[in-house]
Amino acid sequence: MSADPVLEEFPLEAMEEIDVVAKEWIQEQSDKEVKRIRDVGSSVLPLKISNCGIITNFDNKKPRAINRVELDTNCDLSKVQQIMVSPPTPYPHKDNFNYVNLILVTSQPIPFLAPYLYKTNLKVTQPEKEEGGRKYPSKEVVLKNDLRDYLLINKNGGVLQRQFEKSFFHQHKSTQKPTKLAIFDFDSTLFFSPLLSPTIWHPNLIRVATAESVYGPGWWRDIRSLDLGPFEELRKNAWEGFWNEGIVQQARDCISDEETMTIVLTGRRYHPFHLLVPAMLEAKGLQFDLVGLRPDPEHVSDNQWEVKQGQQHLTYNLTSSVFKSTMHFKTCFILNIIHNIPSIRKVTMWDDRIHHVKKFKEYLDAVKNTQVINYGDVIYVPGIRPKYNPEWEKNVIRHIIETHNKALVEHVKDGYKNGKFQQRLAWPTIIEKEDPLGSSSEMPLKLTPLPAATVIKFSSESREKLCEAYRPYFAQQLKENRELKWKDYGGEQPQLFGDYVYLSQKVISTKFIAVGSVGSEVGVTIKAYSNSPRLTCLVLKVEIDGHVDSDYLLPVYYKPSEYFDIFKMRDIDWCPVKSSKSLPTHFKGKVDYAYRLGVVEKTTEKRPRYSDNYDDQTEEIESKRARH
Repeated sequence: MSADPVLEEFPLEAMEEIDVVAKEWIQEQSDKEVKRIRDVGSSVLPLKISNCGIITNFDNKKPRAINRVELDTNCDLSKVQQIMVSPPTPYPHKDNFNYVNLILVTSQPIPFLAPYLYKTNLKVTQPEKEEGGRKYPSKEVVLKNDLRDYLLINKNGGVLQRQFEKSFFHQHKSTQKPTKLAIFDFDSTLFFSPLLSPTIWHPNLIRVATAESVYGPGWWRDIRSLDLGPFEELRKNAWEGFWNEGIVQQARDCISDEETMTIVLTGRRYHPFHLLVPAMLEAKGLQFDLVGLRPDPEHVSDNQWEVKQGQQHLTYNLTSSVFKSTMHFKTCFILNIIHNIPSIRKVTMWDDRIHHVKKFKEYLDAVKNTQVINYGDVIYVPGIRPKYNPEWEKNVIRHIIETHNKALVEHVKDGYKNGKFQQRLAWPTIIEKEDPLGSSSEMPLKLTPLPAATVIKFSSESREKLCEAYRPYFAQQLKENRELKWKDYGGEQPQLFGDYVYLSQKVISTKFIAVGSVGSEVGVTIKAYSNSPRLTCLVLKVEIDGHVDSDYLLPVYYKPSEYFDIFKMRDIDWCPVKSSKSLPTHFKGKVDYAYRLGVVEKTTEKRPRYSDNYDDQTEEIESKRARH
């Protein structure tokens, strides 16, 4: 039984209108249960039901039921911690309906009692699915309802309805009856949102910096991930260079169509992005009918971090969510829009994530099968990053580490159980030369270069000579492929690297490196250069002197975000290279490791609390472990 009113993926709803007879009978059952509970010496606060229905989740092999219960109350139902269900009673006035009483337990001493009437033989059409290369056809099934999952809504309509009622559409265009719904994702679809580059950061740092509640709220919940510079300057130039102009134009076309309701729908949370994202859209001149930020949690704590009772680690996201994931939120959001605007018959979405495109297509097909809409499509938008900006990335990560260090010290040394941190960067941000990462050795976390891959490293002279010789090949390919194969949409551009031959994407112990131990000088012969139909890059295929049975890659030009993709290319054409005076093919390098910035964590001891033994105690920060 779900303790939280959590929404599941792929919701489709079968609503049941509660007539006068049903309401009277339900009231009788509720009154009886209230009396029974009070007769045994307990207390309960009864609530009246306004409406109900069953939302179907098609994400698993078998469809699951989510019981949607609308209650006539202003109480915050998101604070329900546990739901207890009575044995079902058959409803006498209509076949295949059961009645149960729900005990809703909160942190308050007296629980609520809510009545619920539901259908027991609801038939739903399970959409066509594909798993493991096998297709499962669409079929009609009877939905099994184990009464475990609930969506509780008060008379304010819940978070989605409140969001809709605050929208530009509801307040200014409510008399219109659009027939089309256009839904644009924000990150990497409309806007070139930055992420951490694998050419700068160690993979483990990327993992923990983007994870929720480790070094901070988590990349997608941290406003610093969109803190791209001085706000007023950015607003003045409308965040120039960060927009996917082709998709922006498609959004403008939809906005200008009176038959279309046009919205932005993003997994970015209302807190802390509710001021920033609308300001970005307004600066660009985009008046959407609704800006759909994920509206949970609706309320945030006065603190930004705390240590929960019985735990030692810091928690940054202090308020629980209504929605389980971005997919949960978006599918339920679409359903709520269609409920509010039943004239909508056509839904089109734009999204950059392949797995989301597939899921949304399945979802819209399922909605279409219910005949709620007659058309649904999802347009894939290649995800694009903004222009490569290592200085900005280092500023942001430095700030995230600094604020986490401060919170750790406040907790471990000073004994605080909660606190705040500076959420925005101070612009202009200047990195001190003597400590380019702003990481004091006395802090619990320190940024430092860590080995990330096993390579052959060229001297700066050899690298310069190699890049100069092979630059024309990339320039020619760029000229030939930019329009047809590589399609430049703006944003991130290929960068010149050419510093390493990659022996392995892993850190291999020096005694197990096949071509020689770390520090050994080896010869490298270039055999061919790449002609990639998909990635904007130039990669050289090389062999190591004395190890002709194996080929290795030497990436010269590529987009930093596509670093890992370089090593997964399968459909690449290799063009042989012939040595000449103007095209050298043999270079010398040394076996080494490629280093990326990572985090070394240290333990921090509590400060002494008593002055009489202060001199006998020391504040030690001992090395605990390195993330690599």
